[in-house]
Amino acid sequence: MLADLRAIVGASGLKTGDALSVLHPGADEHNLDAGVMVIPKNTAQVASVLCLCNERRIAVVPHGGRTGLAGGGVSTIGEIILSLAALNRIESLSASAGTAIVESGVTLQALQEAAALVNLSTGIDIASRGSATIGGMISTNAGGMEAFRHGVMRQRVLGLEVVLPDGSVMSDMAQVTKSNEGYDLKQLFIGAEGTLGVVTRAVIRLAPIDEFTATALVACSCATDAVALFQNLQRNRSLNLLRAEFMARDYFALASTDLGPAALAAFTDAPAYIILETDAADQQIAQSTLEEALAEAIEAGLVVDAVLAQSEKERNEIWNIREDSSVVTRAYPHGYWFDISVPLQGLETWLTQFNRGIAALGPGVRGFTFGHLGDGNLHVSVAGETTNPDKDAVKAMIYANLREMGGSFSAEHGIGLEKKPELHALIDPVKLGLMRSIKKTIDPNGIMNPGKIIE
Repeated sequence: MLADLRAIVGASGLKTGDALSVLHPGADEHNLDAGVMVIPKNTAQVASVLCLCNERRIAVVPHGGRTGLAGGGVSTIGEIILSLAALNRIESLSASAGTAIVESGVTLQALQEAAALVNLSTGIDIASRGSATIGGMISTNAGGMEAFRHGVMRQRVLGLEVVLPDGSVMSDMAQVTKSNEGYDLKQLFIGAEGTLGVVTRAVIRLAPIDEFTATALVACSCATDAVALFQNLQRNRSLNLLRAEFMARDYFALASTDLGPAALAAFTDAPAYIILETDAADQQIAQSTLEEALAEAIEAGLVVDAVLAQSEKERNEIWNIREDSSVVTRAYPHGYWFDISVPLQGLETWLTQFNRGIAALGPGVRGFTFGHLGDGNLHVSVAGETTNPDKDAVKAMIYANLREMGGSFSAEHGIGLEKKPELHALIDPVKLGLMRSIKKTIDPNGIMNPGKIIE
């Protein structure tokens, strides 16, 4: 089998043993456990690899930048890792059309930098931009900070090329928004985490770049006020709201003390914080407009205190508190992470329920919450100070009433292995049955990323 794979991708396209051990496994230490990695250089080689594996009934685990947090890239002995790292070309970028055609191994940062040269952006941003690949973001339907205005990855994709398990290639590389050609099959592969096929190329919709920005850290007396402020700023025609990132008191206290300068660590104590970013026609207007809007919010009682960044250094210090969320794991390694969505009208109710739940778990348990305010996506950590808390009790507390509120147990990190129990227990059984039927139809031999999402 190794000889046949080497014949397809060449000696440099196959890594085993010591050649594989020098690679970083990424977000999960078990990502490279298969011990065999194939690195095709183009779509034709991907197709040949899948055709061979399908004939031999050998499982394939696709890899992008290995930044996934739900175990979607975990592999085991007897499987083959298919890395898309060599498919890293930006084939074209049209400033007039606002689109880019890229291979799936292109990193988000590489596309951001290329788009910026023609005053465009990707319309999506995540903290792991330097290693996360476009194909991986498509496969997990990544979201990020700008989802409330530009949508998640599903809304950024115009066209897609996918290699199916039998080696056939579906090419749906439309470069236009309006393309009503029957079933929109590319949507099946967005968020499928490599369980139905391998994304090899994509047409990405770009957005205007944010040139002159103003950044503020805001303290609010409750989540309800934070949501009202967000909605007011969205309706404010004198400014353009770019980002609104939420942090609850416990997370901000830990992160600002550990990461921030003394001025941020000493910022006003409050139950809720928001990092706001806006833009305008020039830097001075951006600063003054945001300052005026926050002054009105203070007068209206929606904001307790606010500080505006006066330099790029101050801006980076504010954002670092939000983006370096590993500060929680470093301080409290005995815990669990969750990625949920809560409708904005239910945010205060859920947070109150969460705080009561943390207290009920005992004095040695801590809870930390932050996320994307605009779309209600919360990242939640529950950790014990010395040992892991009871996982079943923690899950029950996190997910209590979530579906009744209209929320989701999985917001932007995919299902992978981590959230399979929740998927099978919490989603509509008819929907689950349709997912099984689709999997069986497209991948009848079950070779694509087995065990992830659905059997």
